[in-house]
Amino acid sequence: MFLNDIVQVIYSPKKAFKKILAEPKYLGVILIFILFVGLQIGYEYAQFSKVQVETTSPAPGMMQENNNATNWVSGDNVVLTNNFDDYYNNSVYVASFFASYSLFGNNSLQVEANDTDTVTLALSNTSNVDCTANGFQNLSLTMKLVEPQHVPSNAILTLYSINDNDFYTYDFTSALQNANAVNQWGNLTIPLGPEADGWTETGIPSWQNITSLTLQLTYADSQDITIHIGALFFRGQYIHLLQDNLFDFLGTFTIEFTMQFLVTWLVLTAMIWLILKGLKRPVTWKPIFVAAGFAMVVMVIRALVNLVVATTLSPMYYPFDAAYGVVYNIFGALSYPPTVVLPVAESAAAINSITTSMTVFNAILTAMFIVSYVWLAALVAVVVKEAKPEFSTFKAIIVGGASVVATILILLLLVVLRVIGFI
Repeated sequence: MFLNDIVQVIYSPKKAFKKILAEPKYLGVILIFILFVGLQIGYEYAQFSKVQVETTSPAPGMMQENNNATNWVSGDNVVLTNNFDDYYNNSVYVASFFASYSLFGNNSLQVEANDTDTVTLALSNTSNVDCTANGFQNLSLTMKLVEPQHVPSNAILTLYSINDNDFYTYDFTSALQNANAVNQWGNLTIPLGPEADGWTETGIPSWQNITSLTLQLTYADSQDITIHIGALFFRGQYIHLLQDNLFDFLGTFTIEFTMQFLVTWLVLTAMIWLILKGLKRPVTWKPIFVAAGFAMVVMVIRALVNLVVATTLSPMYYPFDAAYGVVYNIFGALSYPPTVVLPVAESAAAINSITTSMTVFNAILTAMFIVSYVWLAALVAVVVKEAKPEFSTFKAIIVGGASVVATILILLLLVVLRVIGFI
């Protein structure tokens, strides 16, 4: 019987609400609630299943360790220090704190040598990095060539696997030239792994076990050399957000959407009740409460449409320096704040690509948001008209619209208070 009432609310609301107000029962609303929560979780799962986030080694929060002179060794002719006056300032926006965080700390690694043509330095522990097809695909290196004012004639990167006898070497001289690193920060991205070109293998190294590395820069003649290294880390491995967090995901969103439904239901009913009381009309809570719950079947329909649309999304690859800034917009879609500027061009391009790919998706979500609340207002107007037959249709529409608008405003206020930490 309650199933008929739910369906009837959609195609014949006047008849449905007349019966619901006369015999208010919660069973139908409970089913609507279960459907809403289930479909909303399905929508979020469909959206998050398309999301892959880039990981790094070291992880964000530890990246400054590779700029620290104490973690490097060099020959006797090379002095390694921490330079706190000239460092690579790449800050990322962290949405949960409404603030930016400096990824690489407030110092660079300064490399100095006098009257020599070669500097060699080694990072003795890279934490056994996996650079296979499923691991990290790139090494990111940010460097400033302070003295002399030109690029070295030869620049070699060596990656060691377990011991000093098994290693890969890579000539990145041309990459350093293209990075425009003379007296300014130049960013280099060096490809890694079995499919990467340009590597020479010595011994029996394994891309699965990269345990240390060295950088060697050679100039045409002896001179004073000063080089700053602002960032060095492995990147290019992407993981699904749900890969290790499925149960946390289900628990979090079950609570989230349970509260969303119950709070919306309660606030909507309270708004109807208060407006009718303000109009000096006698009103009983339970019939209005149950009828408002049945009216929320439109939210189930919206959730179903959103779920279907979410399954059509293209895969989204979020760079590591953008992932912490991703937020929900008002319509429940993942987005990166348009006012936040990403300093790295490649990351900014990736976010622009994701934003463009979600244009139709966001348009549909926006349309469904508007349609659902207009529809809800119309259903509430029917509830008011059936509860108070003496009201004109226009007056019932005003009460229904005012109730829904007030509900939306209160819900938005609650969201803002939650975001800023008041609740």
